Amino acid sequence: MQKNRIQHIKADNFSLQHTLECGQFFRVRPADNWYYINSRDRFFKVRQKGDLFEYSGVGSGYIKDFFSLDEPLDEILGSITRDRHIKKAVRLYHGLRIIRQDPWECLVSYLCSSASNIPRIRSCVEGIARRFGERTTLDGIEGRTFPGPHIRLETKALGEMGLGFRARYVREASQRITDAYLDSLRELPYHDAKQLLMQNPGVGDKVADCVLLFSLGFTEAFPVDRWIKRVMEDTYFRGRPTSNKAIHGFAREYFGRYAGYAQEYLYLYSRRKGRRQHGF
Repeated sequence: MQKNRIQHIKADNFSLQHTLECGQFFRVRPADNWYYINSRDRFFKVRQKGDLFEYSGVGSGYIKDFFSLDEPLDEILGSITRDRHIKKAVRLYHGLRIIRQDPWECLVSYLCSSASNIPRIRSCVEGIARRFGERTTLDGIEGRTFPGPHIRLETKALGEMGLGFRARYVREASQRITDAYLDSLRELPYHDAKQLLMQNPGVGDKVADCVLLFSLGFTEAFPVDRWIKRVMEDTYFRGRPTSNKAIHGFAREYFGRYAGYAQEYLYLYSRRKGRRQHGF
């Protein structure tokens, strides 16, 4: 079967829009009623019409794995819907799934996220791909592969892309980390994998949890950034200022095995509400 031919599968309990636009993944752009996606050495396009999911450029196995279509979403959402607050977020954004990203690209993406925002992260990651990746095309549209950790990333060039102080962290990661190292973390308990990741420069609590959740299958990870801190304080701590550590501990215990899914639904809800008070 030719990968560039348009193929389709049934995709129940899935929202492509919420999944791609919730801020967990950065190298995606809409064009001609499709989403064009670059992920490491893959370049493909996807779109959704009801419960029909169309794609081209990769095989069905890759699509199902990338979008976690093998996860029992009803069971997951049932387990995290413990109160009226999360229930509203789930109702509004039902079908959002955790993307299984390439671990190395995911790590670099979230190293670029420190003290940043989504447009800037996207610009930095795309800049790295343009400077160090290889050109690829689909339907006449140009994409770029993402350089692996074996590529020597130059601090000066990274700085010129707008990475600022993050350039050193990305360069050091490219020298210290291998694909095999990242894959080996999957076999460890959550706490051990997180502690190992945090031994790398620039990898703090949030970055480690993002990599664990969005690429290594640790659905119990609960990244805490300013959006999550705000919605958690307003919703579960009666507006009281609360440390990230306390929020993280509460969320993992309260939401359990799929706390990461609760994080994404609450995150999207918080971002869509912006700076207005959370009127759950």
